Amino acid sequence: MSAPEVIYIEKGSVIESSTKRYLVEKLLGEGGFGSVYRVNDGQHSYALKITKMWTFMPNERLEYAKRFKQEFEYGSELQSQYLVKSYDYALANGNPFLAMDLCSGGSVRDLIGKQNSPQTIDKVAYGILCGLRDLHAQGIIHRDLKPENILFDEKKTPKLSDFGISASIKKRHTVANFLGHAKEVFATGTYSPPEQIDPRLAMKVMGPGNDFFAFGALMYELLTQGKFPFGDFESFMDNMPAYEKRKKNEEWDHSALDLAGVEPKWKEIIGTCLRAKPENRYQSADEILSALGFKPESSRKLIPVLPDSQWKLVIMNGEEIGRSYFISNLLGRKNEPTLTIGWFNEEDPFTNDIGIAENFTEYISNYHATLEYREEINHFKIKDGQYRNKDGVSKWYCSTNGLLVNGKVVDETGIILEPEDIITIGDSTLKCTLIE
Repeated sequence: MSAPEVIYIEKGSVIESSTKRYLVEKLLGEGGFGSVYRVNDGQHSYALKITKMWTFMPNERLEYAKRFKQEFEYGSELQSQYLVKSYDYALANGNPFLAMDLCSGGSVRDLIGKQNSPQTIDKVAYGILCGLRDLHAQGIIHRDLKPENILFDEKKTPKLSDFGISASIKKRHTVANFLGHAKEVFATGTYSPPEQIDPRLAMKVMGPGNDFFAFGALMYELLTQGKFPFGDFESFMDNMPAYEKRKKNEEWDHSALDLAGVEPKWKEIIGTCLRAKPENRYQSADEILSALGFKPESSRKLIPVLPDSQWKLVIMNGEEIGRSYFISNLLGRKNEPTLTIGWFNEEDPFTNDIGIAENFTEYISNYHATLEYREEINHFKIKDGQYRNKDGVSKWYCSTNGLLVNGKVVDETGIILEPEDIITIGDSTLKCTLIE
């Protein structure tokens, strides 16, 4: 992409896309990665988020631009009253921007430090969890849940924002060198689970449990009027290794919840969310909604699989969003009932039946997973790893970074896939669907 130019935006500035002309009315917020403005196209008001692409290193711009457009694609296609919707995307002097819902009711940050009623607390939690449920149903993990990213519309309905770009970009800055955009990147560390900041684990266990840890930390902050479970932001900045060690040891401050007089249900919920190992946390938003006393309204539908149903996998998150693999057709070309999944190697493109592109990270194994077809039920079983010859020894070898289905770890014994299941391989998620 061409080098972005420095741009100066003020009240009265005009920002244009191919279809709309936006008049800037005021600055709503600013961070290390970009700024958000209130704009109007002559008929409607929007929030316009524009990046400061010129502040990025040249080798980082392409990935960030892809992730920013990914956020637009997510926000324009996902149908949920608990997610901020996107409407337009374009470049301004080489700097990507998007127009999205204007949430005029502030954010959860505005509630921190105040005495909120139990009803307000539950309403906020309900909206966050419904938003996470709808994201997770599409294979999207937010990975940057914090008060600033939960906005309120004019009816005070909580809406999740800033999904699609935060995960890889902020993790890359944090893991690589702890430089640049420090306040924005590091603030996430007080909410992120212990595995997210560890490059050896970040993509190995990336599932819904990552967001539920952040949910627990966020609700702790809201209930205690501004405290963090593992220590304040200054202690995190002063000694990050010690802070992360407290997370791994589950050494969080229970007394602040007692002093705040919170309901017993919240102690149990927060304690489960803040467990160090992802498998020990809640595995779905519906589980937490039930613990809160709400009747979950799951978006998941049971879809019948007929004898002639055709299966496909669709990339929901990754470097080729929207790409489909027609696995029923692929199977028909082979003389054996198995398909292999792994990293797409341009130099040897036929290493796997399903090759998944990965250029910016290295979390997908060359031989990552195996699909086995069960003809008697017209279903596929997915297993971690592949049977192959390695160093002269033929046996089953598991992948380096693991396999998740619906956020749960799958081993070499495998599980039967159902329509709407979400497969996580590295930083990519694939949705299992039937061909219409």
